[in-house]
Amino acid sequence: MTCVHLRKLYELCQTHDLKLGGADLIHIICRECGEKEVCPSGLMDELPDEQNQGENAPGQTQPKK
Repeated sequence: MTCVHLRKLYELCQTHDLKLGGADLIHIICRECGEKEVCPSGLMDELPDEQNQGENAPGQTQPKK
């Protein structure tokens, strides 16, 4: 079970409908308790493919029209 601090974070995200997104797993660490956890799937936001298609990798530029 997660520590009280991480539970409060998850409750805050649920209360305000906050979602986390990224290409990699999100690791959450409570430095006070030393608890480490991978972000619960309920907080993850799936990005539609069409949003990712227009984005460039770091260091790349889009061709000018």
